Amino acid sequence: MPATSQPFDRLTCELIQYCGLLVEWLVPAELPLRVLSLDILLTVGEGELGEDSLQALTAFLQRGGTWIAVGGTCALPHLFGVRPLTHDDGTPMRLGEGYAVATCPNPLLPAEWGMLHGFGGMAVQASEGIPWAQWLDAHGRETGLPAIVYQPHGAGHAILFAVHPGESIARIRQGRAVAEPAVLPPDVARPPDHALHADDAIRLDWYLDREPCEGAQCFLKPVADLWQESLIRAILWAGQQRGVVTPMLWFYPAHLPGVAVLSIDAGSATPHHEMTLQRLLTLTGVRAVWCLSEAGHEPAFYRDLTKRGHEIGLRYVPEAGHFCRASTLQSQVDSLRRYTGVRAITAVQVADLHWRGCTEFYAYAEQAQILSELSRGGSQAGTAGFAFGSAHPWRPCNQARPGESHALYVIPLLGYHLTERISPAQAQAILQRVQTVNGVYHLTIRTTVVESEEKADAFLRLIAAARNAGYEWLTAAEMARWHTARTALRYRLAESLGQMQLSLLSASSINRLTVLLFTPLQGWARTGNIDFALTPTQHFGYPCLALETDLVEKTVREIHLFPKAGTLAS
Repeated sequence: MPATSQPFDRLTCELIQYCGLLVEWLVPAELPLRVLSLDILLTVGEGELGEDSLQALTAFLQRGGTWIAVGGTCALPHLFGVRPLTHDDGTPMRLGEGYAVATCPNPLLPAEWGMLHGFGGMAVQASEGIPWAQWLDAHGRETGLPAIVYQPHGAGHAILFAVHPGESIARIRQGRAVAEPAVLPPDVARPPDHALHADDAIRLDWYLDREPCEGAQCFLKPVADLWQESLIRAILWAGQQRGVVTPMLWFYPAHLPGVAVLSIDAGSATPHHEMTLQRLLTLTGVRAVWCLSEAGHEPAFYRDLTKRGHEIGLRYVPEAGHFCRASTLQSQVDSLRRYTGVRAITAVQVADLHWRGCTEFYAYAEQAQILSELSRGGSQAGTAGFAFGSAHPWRPCNQARPGESHALYVIPLLGYHLTERISPAQAQAILQRVQTVNGVYHLTIRTTVVESEEKADAFLRLIAAARNAGYEWLTAAEMARWHTARTALRYRLAESLGQMQLSLLSASSINRLTVLLFTPLQGWARTGNIDFALTPTQHFGYPCLALETDLVEKTVREIHLFPKAGTLAS
């Protein structure tokens, strides 16, 4: 991945990598010689290109290529049919904070998505380009500016994301830096402890971004994930226009539509409740993350949990006067290891979702060899759902090294203390929305969920609902390791004589990896001497073929793909 000093441009590149799109990274100097061999060009950020690049890009568009530009025109606004706006002193005008909404039917921003909260990007006026989406201000009022512009070029196409999807996603997911209590709406009560919480970091609008949900207002729109899907749709549409096969690595093992993660807040647990919950999870086959601040059992109980596939995580209790210091977090991790006899403490959730600062806590957690952080979500009914716009795991910015991210994953929390702070009906409504973006359904329960038959039944029904949706319950560590391996895959794609050869190399073994080939054709594949059919399916509104394969550590897997002439995928 090319180096960049602009953090949001870097995060956009990482986003493309997370989406599993098999891209070839280029630096601007390579563009004049390479662009004519491409079918789709995606540029991120602003910068000036030379005259040779201009000529090559013009020829690329005229011969049928598609150029997708994110957050900048590379100083070639006429190719997108726009005119950049500037302030009186000549500095570029930015879009700031607002909303994008479709102005006409288009493949990037379906009308049913409504208004998408966004941040950043360049302010332009459409001259010859066709606005596919307009930009509203932070209060939902018209600005007369476009958010997405389309410009045809003979057989080719140019698409400009004037709004910056990468910046929008990063700002929404990471939220505000928390230094003081946020101004909450009347229906969201300030917790009685008067401490700062994750709720205080929410960037989304309390009125424009929430919807009624079973008697409360919740964040039911996964805004950041829809921006992510918009970028995917742009690339898939470009491939369809060009008539090429667009490969993609699916998000989850075994072509699952999504996965579910259960974290258990065991801070005030009693041994009786823990034992009952452990037996219930064993009967249902659910593996969970047990977040502990102290041990209520002998070490044998916790070692047995790990043998059954559960994960032991830390329920971090902030120290008085300081939210977190590296030594405090490490001390609590070490103490938990001693109490439980479990060496691998791989997840952390902050007690009562307390929060202060921006990304400092992630740095301390990474130093303590934590793989996943589980606190990013609303702490009560009025902030439940996609309070940080996402149900997909993501890696936070590393403030100490601008342009880079931490290695740990944040798994967004969609419902905290099921049956206590959010109702089963609200959790069910959130699950339905998670399915629309193939996200991770992450809930936190307390061990007291088994204290009554009514609560336990509601919990079991929710487990069954996720399973009926095709979701599998995994631990946070499994998710973090899967995405770490998947995004680090090395690949090579080559086409010749009516076939495609895909070579995959992983530093660690990956089981049941699904490769999607977006094409209307049917086909078959060969690995070694084994031939097998490709499964027709559909994602993001486009037909594709799916194949499942296992990767052995540090061993190249070569897959030859062959189309069936004259056939279309059903």
